[in-house]
Amino acid sequence: MKRLLTGLIMLVCFAGPTSYVQGQDNQTDTLSAVKGTISKVHAAISSLDISKMEPLWFHNANVMLVNPRDKSVSVGWDDVKKNWENAFNFWSHIKVTQTAGPYVRVDGNVAWSTGLTNTNAKAKNGTSVKLPTFESDVLKKDSDGEWKLEAHSAWRASQ
Repeated sequence: MKRLLTGLIMLVCFAGPTSYVQGQDNQTDTLSAVKGTISKVHAAISSLDISKMEPLWFHNANVMLVNPRDKSVSVGWDDVKKNWENAFNFWSHIKVTQTAGPYVRVDGNVAWSTGLTNTNAKAKNGTSVKLPTFESDVLKKDSDGEWKLEAHSAWRASQ
């Protein structure tokens, strides 16, 4: 799993500058839309509300999720939703703040993003954590033109 995540980061970082076939205005709009979805993901995590997370994802068998506490990859919408529900039930408070990026590459209807966040959280058992977190996302434009998640990976950065 570590190799997969490292490979995905390298792909995003070394794939070159963000590119989009159409004009500069469309490129700017597209980047803003992708970054907007990522901001909504952070807001949904911070809200601990699955009803805010659900509309940001495709609901199919191909979506994937790895959260910082995970020991395996959740694959398929049912597993991804259960993973988020478990995470939201574990924490009493969580705040995700973007600190670097997101660095985005767009190719047609698919986008890749990598960034660094600070995560401040308190578990229901009273344990508090404050840690930097690497994130990597794969998004795809749906039939309504909205950017939705196909994959989200977040893992603790070394301190």
